[in-house]
Amino acid sequence: MDVNDTVLRLKEKIQEIEGVPVSKLVVQASGAELQDHRYLRDCELTENAEIDVNIKPSPTGSGTGSAGGGTTTMGNKRLKLMVLTKCGTKKIPVEMNASDNVGELRKELQKLHQRLHFHLPQEGYFFIYKQNVMDDDRSFRWHHVAHGDTIEIFNGSVTGGS
Repeated sequence: MDVNDTVLRLKEKIQEIEGVPVSKLVVQASGAELQDHRYLRDCELTENAEIDVNIKPSPTGSGTGSAGGGTTTMGNKRLKLMVLTKCGTKKIPVEMNASDNVGELRKELQKLHQRLHFHLPQEGYFFIYKQNVMDDDRSFRWHHVAHGDTIEIFNGSVTGGS
């Protein structure tokens, strides 16, 4: 998106990708709902900022208007990924949320390691996606990981950077 786009344009783009009507979308940043007429630059969004996109609950629901459970967060879209072990000897299928931090993949692999007995480097490892090192503290969405993509495991650790 461009900072000169409006929140409405952002919703239209989400509609194009997800097929959810603009009228049902709620876009929030830092807990505050972003109004359709505002420009993204005025919403204090920086480059690579993450926003929350929710779908308004259908009025045909329980009719009680109770809070909680009524909204579906699109950020929790499930991604089916493949993790390629060191030396490319085995591909492990995993399911993660787009909004999960990459560090969650490490926890998931530890669980699967017990069952599937594949090789995980004892001395530590990091993840590579499209020839870029993945930051454990960033989400899969931030890394632009899509459904069906492959992530590779490499021995060692990442240090330095400022």
